[in-house]
Amino acid sequence: MPMITVEFTEEELAVAKEHAASLGKSMRAHAHDIILADVQRAAFLKDVDKTVAWALDVFKDMPEGMR
Repeated sequence: MPMITVEFTEEELAVAKEHAASLGKSMRAHAHDIILADVQRAAFLKDVDKTVAWALDVFKDMPEGMR
């Protein structure tokens, strides 16, 4: 399975490991979850931007009180 390497300072690694442990996760599992959550968040926001643009276009000619 492909892997990545992430560099941390000693302090960063210590607090990151502590946080992952507080969530009941290994550092590897926590990093995996964070990266995928960010990818999903970015995809969601991209779709939101498209939907908002579509809605603004649909309602642009509506009377003032109906926008």
